[in-house]
Amino acid sequence: MLLNSSTCSVIRNVQLAFVATIAILVAAPAYGTVILSASGLSSANVPVTFEAQLSIAGNNLTVQLTNNSPVNSLNPNDLLGSFYFDIVDSFNNRPALTYVTATGNVYLADKNNPDTLQTAGANLKALLAGDNTWQYKAMNATLVPNCGFGIGTVGNSSAAPNNFMGNIVGGIDYSIYKGDITTSNLDGKLLVKDTATFTFSGVTGFTEANISHVFAFGLGTAPDSFLVPEPSSFVLAAIGLIGLVVWRRRRQIITSA
Repeated sequence: MLLNSSTCSVIRNVQLAFVATIAILVAAPAYGTVILSASGLSSANVPVTFEAQLSIAGNNLTVQLTNNSPVNSLNPNDLLGSFYFDIVDSFNNRPALTYVTATGNVYLADKNNPDTLQTAGANLKALLAGDNTWQYKAMNATLVPNCGFGIGTVGNSSAAPNNFMGNIVGGIDYSIYKGDITTSNLDGKLLVKDTATFTFSGVTGFTEANISHVFAFGLGTAPDSFLVPEPSSFVLAAIGLIGLVVWRRRRQIITSA
């Protein structure tokens, strides 16, 4: 087939456009859901595992908290009652988050019978005194647990000023539990089973790459305790094993096509 100069010019322009498109795709990899998890023992010596999945789409942030503990919750100390997280760019800027929704399935714990579903997809967003559900607060990242944001349904008074308002949140009510309650100290409590989902707006200009891997899960109330990532990753960073730290980070990011 013979090609004239005009046809060659068109083909060349198409080729250049194709190469430019490929270059853009390579230069701007897609990120996806960031998974933050930690395991350990509660202050009641019960094994617990908690997970947070954070994703950003446009101006919206979704945070899904899950109690993945290997055994059923036995004590207030074993419940997931707060989560501290951070989103910060290379210039140390944080988004101005707006709390939009919080939902989860609320059960009435019953030590003698299977727990009963009270409200499917209940509104867990706490704003006013007596709501007793999950409050959102911007936190002081220079103080323990060193995160810029927090959501919680317990006071976490030991973390003051990074605590939640006792007149807005409850005691352990609406904390996230695992399994079926069989103990007296949780009998008759309204608790969220397995998972709760929170949404925020205000993250335009931020991506999953800006989600920090410094975080903390809060358990129980009076006393409060925190479950944080294993310190080994921070030790590795301190001694310069960057490759291992990057590997850990990538394992926690689900890339999207």
